[in-house]
Amino acid sequence: MKKTLGLILPIIACFLLVASYYFSAKLLSPITLTKVDEEKIQQPISFSSFGLPDPETIRFQNGSLRLRGWYFKHSKKKNCGVILLHQFADSKLSLLPYAPMFWKLGCSLFFYDARAHGESDGTYSTYGYHEKMDLERAVEFFSEIDNTPEDRIGMFGVGFGGSTAIQFADGQYEYGFVIADAPFRDMRSYVEETLSLRYSHLIRLVLPLSLSLAELRGDFLVNDVSPLNTAKLITKPALVLFPGNTDGLEKNDAELIFANIKTKTKQLVSYQNALTRAETIKSPSLEYESHIQNFFKEYQLSK
Repeated sequence: MKKTLGLILPIIACFLLVASYYFSAKLLSPITLTKVDEEKIQQPISFSSFGLPDPETIRFQNGSLRLRGWYFKHSKKKNCGVILLHQFADSKLSLLPYAPMFWKLGCSLFFYDARAHGESDGTYSTYGYHEKMDLERAVEFFSEIDNTPEDRIGMFGVGFGGSTAIQFADGQYEYGFVIADAPFRDMRSYVEETLSLRYSHLIRLVLPLSLSLAELRGDFLVNDVSPLNTAKLITKPALVLFPGNTDGLEKNDAELIFANIKTKTKQLVSYQNALTRAETIKSPSLEYESHIQNFFKEYQLSK
């Protein structure tokens, strides 16, 4: 019996170690569009279909990392700019349907692929830990090329993008406002729920070691990736949105984050559909767009 256990235990330990290493890679490396794939998808896109002019292709650096995106200069700018931040395992292309809301309000626009996504450099995604410093550089660069003060530049993000925006808005940097659609409350709970749904609840057996390995590989601390904690430090206008037609997880995270925001200039709203489709073009639903317009009007974010 002892001899059998002596053989089985090392095998189990080896299996858990290999599984943990495998899932640490899954956590850090989103399946994203390659440059070739993005160019193929981009070919049929007409920016005019979204009511936008052709953008200026931009590149900016954060240390040795090069990030790539688009800049739309508004000819009738109302002293505001918006940086749009995409979801995990997505790219800047996914944000085009949201752009008309802010363009109509007179804001110049700035899109970019997050590190390890789309056309940008990078191997690992750290759920906002390093991305918030990329966003700091984006705000600085956007302010320089658009001649808009940093405190008039806001962030709009969906999912991972919204969570990054909240982590950025911790009082260390200049910004105008933050709009976060369906942000997660912290990385640990987010990956636990996501991987459990995708694979099995048995993933919880290897997740602690997977997260520890992810920390080593990505050079970050999982416990520091917490929009819930960062929300306490937000001092500028903040809008938190969540879909009202989901299982409640996104609603719970949004409500917890909203409750932690101390500033009085905050709003929490739900919506049924963020986007609607007209023929082949997606656009914001009237409900969703009205929430954005009301937020801008309430806090005079474009003037």
